[in-house]
Amino acid sequence: MSRSVLSYVPCPRGRARRLAGAGAAVALALPITALPAHAALAQEATVPAQHPVGVRHAVAVVDEPPRLPQAGEGCVGASPVIAREVPWAVRRVAPETVWPLTRGEGVLVAVVDSGVSGRIDALAGAVRPGVDVVNSGTGDRDCAGRGTALAGVVAARPVTGSGFVGTAPAATIFPVRIVDGRGNVGATALAQGIRAATEAGADVILIGIGTAEPDAALRSAVRAALDRDVVLVASVSDAKPAGVASGPAPWYPASDENVLAVGGVGTDGMPTEASPTEARVNLLAPAAGAVSTGPSGAGHYTVGGPAVAAAYVAGAAALVRAYHPELNQAEVRRRLELTAEPSPGGWPLSRVGHGTLDLYAAVAALEVGEEQLPSRRAGMIAVAGAPQADPAKTAAAVVAVGTVATAGLAYVLAWVLRRGRRRHWRP
Repeated sequence: MSRSVLSYVPCPRGRARRLAGAGAAVALALPITALPAHAALAQEATVPAQHPVGVRHAVAVVDEPPRLPQAGEGCVGASPVIAREVPWAVRRVAPETVWPLTRGEGVLVAVVDSGVSGRIDALAGAVRPGVDVVNSGTGDRDCAGRGTALAGVVAARPVTGSGFVGTAPAATIFPVRIVDGRGNVGATALAQGIRAATEAGADVILIGIGTAEPDAALRSAVRAALDRDVVLVASVSDAKPAGVASGPAPWYPASDENVLAVGGVGTDGMPTEASPTEARVNLLAPAAGAVSTGPSGAGHYTVGGPAVAAAYVAGAAALVRAYHPELNQAEVRRRLELTAEPSPGGWPLSRVGHGTLDLYAAVAALEVGEEQLPSRRAGMIAVAGAPQADPAKTAAAVVAVGTVATAGLAYVLAWVLRRGRRRHWRP
């Protein structure tokens, strides 16, 4: 059996991870609830009463924020509800476990969507003016609230009284508005948006939108971004595009083999029903019933869909780029894939890919090795300093962490044991 062996940088100051159980050819994979011919970002938060053994549990929903309104209902205002508790998706990703190592400083993440509001406290000082390719001007305004919700998942700063925080709270957001006031977007605008983000020097580009009919200009924009060493993260489609009668649903740029295609999981750890059976998925991340920032005020909205999952992966990519600046975009992508937590059995690889995002492993692994290129990680973990098959690599790991305090080693051992129990390891 192929396997990937990992060793980790202990985080003495990190807390133990808190586990809780325009065309008709273009569609939005993140949506706001039901755009015509589009999928929904605003999905209801469903917390199952029972959870399968070995799956992280969700927390009870208290004062659940309202769903993000649909496109076409006018500009989104402030939500009246502040998420006081830590949302389940934040608990699932557990970004605080890597913040002693990095918070994403110096990394620029472009959010190509409806724009991003820089007026809210959670994104204060985090949003550049950006670009509006629809009406010209800047991209730091957001009528629909979609882009701001995605940016919040990526880089929202901690705010007193709120349990929600972004994955990489020191990263910077470059907003690119390509969605018009009715929630529509054309392939031309998508291509222009990707090029604008690339020219701005983005390290990571988050794309929650796709098309069934990519043209040469869009493919060229994607290629140019990859050539400039940009990590591209795109959501898969959660609905078969209009005009596609049968067969695999084409969805670009997620279908590009050099782009991280992301699908969602729910509170039970299973792929969301919205994820298509036919789509190619590289990685999964929390989606259904997630929470994020609104475009104004201090309140939060309930959001969901594959684009929310892609936002979590984009935040993870930002942390990896910050802590491992020597890695190129392909190596960042592969690191995220190989460190993923294997999904429960019984699902086709097209729906689960390499598994669910494991943020701590992606950032803290000293070394990511592979005997073969597995389609899914077998999940064998080695703590830094433990015996390895390669003595030279073992010695390097021991030297790297030899001065780390006992508390740090205890933290990592506890994390490994918890992970082992989730995978039903036997002593």
